[in-house]
Parts: sequence; structure tokens; C-alpha cells
Amino acid sequence: MTIYKFKYGKTELQAAIDEGAIIDNLIPKNSVPIPDIQKEVLKVIENPIGAPPLKEIITSGERVVIIVSDITRLWIKTNKFLKYIVNYLNSIGVSDDDVNILIALGSHRPSSEVEKESIVGTEVYNRIKVYDHDCFSPEELSYLGNSSFNTPIYINKKIIEADRVILTGGIVFHLFAGFGGGAKSIVPGVAGLETIQYNHRLTFNEGHGTGLNLDACSNKVYGNPMREDITDICRKINPDFLINSVLDTDGNFLKFVAGDFEKAWLEGCEVIRNIYGISIENKADIIIASAGGYPKDINLYQTIKTMDNCLYGGKDNSVIILMSECSEGLGAAEFLQWFKYKTLEEMERALKKNFTVPGYAAYKAAYTGVYRKLILISSLPKEEVQQLGFIPVNSLEDALELAYQLSPVDPKITLMPYGGNTLPILK
Repeated sequence: MTIYKFKYGKTELQAAIDEGAIIDNLIPKNSVPIPDIQKEVLKVIENPIGAPPLKEIITSGERVVIIVSDITRLWIKTNKFLKYIVNYLNSIGVSDDDVNILIALGSHRPSSEVEKESIVGTEVYNRIKVYDHDCFSPEELSYLGNSSFNTPIYINKKIIEADRVILTGGIVFHLFAGFGGGAKSIVPGVAGLETIQYNHRLTFNEGHGTGLNLDACSNKVYGNPMREDITDICRKINPDFLINSVLDTDGNFLKFVAGDFEKAWLEGCEVIRNIYGISIENKADIIIASAGGYPKDINLYQTIKTMDNCLYGGKDNSVIILMSECSEGLGAAEFLQWFKYKTLEEMERALKKNFTVPGYAAYKAAYTGVYRKLILISSLPKEEVQQLGFIPVNSLEDALELAYQLSPVDPKITLMPYGGNTLPILK
């Protein structure tokens, strides 16, 4: 028996596990952290991919909007590199007064002032105006026609009115957009609710009872209708520059990519594949996974990404033990309401009639509960967990005991201590 530790909120859970039963321990590949963040950020700004250097794009007196990720993406550590972008803009003649920072909330809740400071860093917070995007406020949006997928395009007016737009963010596998980062700063980041909803509808096949579109999945860009729609809309906006980061599971920066919003991002996606795409020989009977601790397990809504990664590594009807504190609950007020529908087919029918992003997340949770036996360790009320179709337990030891009861004799186990990052890829 070997003691294994898993991140849970801002603490850890641990348990003794039979090492002989473990067929995979999905650890990201070793990578060397960047020793000098400032030097690397300036390097990629001056040597971008598919675009001129930023000093050849922006001139003094132009109004610049920088899009940053919200509090649920605090792991990106925007506060560690944003100041170098702002200082660079100063060096080419752009004053602090000509820069606005827009937090890409998508349809997430507003940020508190404390959270805004945490996202951008104290120095930048005290120098630059920081705004939340509000997808629910029509007066803050501009309509730009429809995408090639017929998605109505509503975008925050600050983006349309700016002379120059810079995207920032972090790249990870994403359960239906292929990868995070890139054009997701625009959609859903600073898009209107109608745009977000139409785009997310592309995760389903057309027609009644047709289920999920399996091309809208992790690790797929081309042929993924949701991602292609996001890219098409972003091309219409034509942001001037992108700076995205890749981090390890300890929050160290491994890579920055900069330049064209798509070409630079695609290079970052390849880095993610190489570090976090883990090849497996066989699927497991039991998966033991952590969402990765705070803020990745801040709510159940964010934990859906870990559930999806787990689906790739386990057999049909296998057991998932998932550790996610969910300190802010489910993450969306309407989330639980979708579970009044008792089957996936009923939920799908309702979603296609009145699509919402929390509704889709609820569907994905329900989908996991149907095709897997999911044991959840969290701070959520027991009744809520049961309503979701999951099994609530109080400790990792209790979860393991139950998992063995629900599994065949001598079950094979896969560990996913960084479940929000690592993607099992069957050979």
C-alpha cells in the first residue's frame, strides 16, 4: 500500500492505495519552468507568431483594450505577467489612461473589487481601469451580424470602440472547445448571452434525441463546430494581438505564445498536447481524480471539465472517485433546476428549446452520472449531490471502500491527481 495525496480546495486529501492495482498515474510530462517571466514575455512580444511585433501594430494615442480571464481562471496567473504588457505599451508611447482592461466573464458572475485586484495584480489595478464584461446588458453590446454557423454576434462595445485589442489567457484542454485560450477570450469571454447560447448549442447534434455532437470535444480543433464558430467570430472582430500562457500543475510558467490570435494559439495547443495528453494502454475500472484544488474546484460548474477528462480513461459503467471541494457551491443558480428532467432525452429536448450554458453543464454532469458511477467528495449538501445522480461521501477512505464494492474483483485503477489538466488518450 502506498500513500497518495490529492489536491482538494486549498488543502489535500490522502489515502493508502494498493500500488499493484494501479495501471496508470496520469502525471504531466516533465517540463522546465521559465526562469525569467519578464524577459520571456518581452521576447514573445518582439518575436510573435504570424503577426508583426506589437510596437509595429500600436502607436501612441491609440485606445487599447486588454482582455483578461476571470476569477475562475486565477490559475492562469495573469497578475504575474500583465504588468509587463502594460509597461511595454508605455514604452511605445501608450499611456495608462489610454488602456482599459476587460474581464472576460462570459456568463459567469461579476467580480468583486478584491477579485479584480487578484486577477490583474495590485500594480496594474492601481494604474489601469478594470471593467467586468456583462453578457446580460444589451446596452453594453454591439451587433455585428451572424457567423457562418448562423450564430448572432453580440460583442462588448469596448472591444468595438477600441483602436487595438489584445487577448490574454491560458491554454488547457477544453471539454467541448478542444482547448481553452485563444479566441475564447472573445466567445464566450466578451460576447452577449445570445451569442454564447447559440455557440454552445453546437455541442449537440440537430434534431430530437440525437445527443451530443462528439466532434465538439477535447483535443479537437478542426471539424469541431463549436471551436470553428468561435474562430469565425473572432476573425470578424480581428483582435490585434494575443498573448497566451501554458503553466504546469504547480502554477509555474512553461511557455508563452504571442502574435496572431489563431496561429500563436495553435502552437500553444501543441505544447499542451505534448505535456498533458497522456497515452494509456487500457481503460480503468476505477478512476481516482482531483479537479486540481482551488480555484479549479471552486464550484461544480468548473469541475465538469475534470468529469469529462475522466470519461476518456474509464470503462463504460466504471467508477469515478472525484475530489472537488466546490467552496462556492454548484456555480450557477439554475444548475440544479435542470435535474427536474429525469432522463437525458428530456433534458436534451429542454436544452434545445431553451439553451443555457449552465444547462449544458448540468447535462454533462447528468451524462456522467448515467454512464459512470460517480462518487463525489465535496462540501456540497448530500441531498444536492444525490439529486445530480452522484454518490456523496465524506472521505477518500469511504470512497475507496465503496468503489471496490461497486467494481469487479481485482479492479484496475487509474489515478488522475491533475484531472482538470490531463487527458487520457487511448493508444
